[in-house]
Amino acid sequence: MKPYHFYVSFNPLFNEDSAWKTQAHEFHQKLLEKKQINESAKMYWGKIQLSENSQPVVVSDFKQVHSENLELQMETHVFITDYQHLWVGKVTDVTQDAPSDEETLGFYKNKKVELWFGISDFDLLSNKAEETLSLIKKLHVDNEYYDFKIQEITPFMPSIRFPIIVQDRSRERYFKSFTGSHALRVLETNPLVSQSGPGLKIDEFIKSFVISEKNFKHMPESLRFQITNAEVLLVEAQSGFQKDRIKLERAILTYLKCLEILLNETFVAHLKQMEGYRIWVTKDEESPKFIRSALDKDKSTLIKLHQSNGCFNLSQIKMLLDTPSFFSHTSLDYVFRQRQAFWEFCRLELRPTLKNESLIELRNDLASRNKTKAHERELLLVRNILLGVGGKGIFNQIIESWFDGHGDLKKKSA
Repeated sequence: MKPYHFYVSFNPLFNEDSAWKTQAHEFHQKLLEKKQINESAKMYWGKIQLSENSQPVVVSDFKQVHSENLELQMETHVFITDYQHLWVGKVTDVTQDAPSDEETLGFYKNKKVELWFGISDFDLLSNKAEETLSLIKKLHVDNEYYDFKIQEITPFMPSIRFPIIVQDRSRERYFKSFTGSHALRVLETNPLVSQSGPGLKIDEFIKSFVISEKNFKHMPESLRFQITNAEVLLVEAQSGFQKDRIKLERAILTYLKCLEILLNETFVAHLKQMEGYRIWVTKDEESPKFIRSALDKDKSTLIKLHQSNGCFNLSQIKMLLDTPSFFSHTSLDYVFRQRQAFWEFCRLELRPTLKNESLIELRNDLASRNKTKAHERELLLVRNILLGVGGKGIFNQIIESWFDGHGDLKKKSA
């Protein structure tokens, strides 16, 4: 039932101005200051494109929703959340044209923004994680813009591409029915803005923001620990007056090592199960390598794959993805015939991502402590790609394609 509204999540860890709790807090303050001078002023909230490979937003759909709401003389709301806070904005327009620097946050500078929501009023509905999750469950998707339905919006939707067009069961008219001492909600004193509500624990934050609870539970305990550790490092790197580049690089390296662990628990584990007695690898457990053929090799330096406890790095795994016929006695297309969904994901999606996003080069630079030239935004993009923010990340895709009709991962990582 109309009117339709918009829903989008954002990552507070990407906040580049440590003077503010989140980007939304800064947005609220700047809009408030503008409104104190000119009540017709507005600001623009942008949706950043996380990856060149991500599916584009159908901007025309959002424009149409806003236009139809105007014809119905109804407000269009944009619900903005980091899963602790829930904000609501009154939408004036939807555009792909970049606003002036004065009309948005410096946060968006040099970022690729897919669309902008013009916002003329803005307020915080909740600053407590539990209450926020309860409020967003009142939103649902059952409209002509999608070929799927969602009974209630929850954080556990890593496959959904944000922003998304939603309906609000509460049918609350947050701005037209406002009866404060000012005509605008943003001009009213809201104690929720200055107070800190209880937040999510780090592991809950991971499960709610990026990895579904089901997928997170499927991961080995050691991997869950490492992902949580990376999140802690990232929070520490982004907090305080001065950003900590060293902790940021440690966090990103940990994410990339988590990818290696997950691929060893899936890709390498399956290879070991199916061909472990026929494939030769080097004895080096720190950085083992696959051997095409052992005919002309010193076997004292080699062992069979089933005997190896080493963790194969991304370079070695990508080498096999690039060359399914690497081993002379078999083809990986045949070896992974019982894991077709997983194999197709690895070949068609993981392989180009490893190449296009330079993840292997970055991982090697960080591991060898070479000074990487990567910008902070590029490093943070790695987390988006792996965990997924507003879209399905590599970790989710590996787990889901691996469990496509199959059993559990090992409880202990190699």
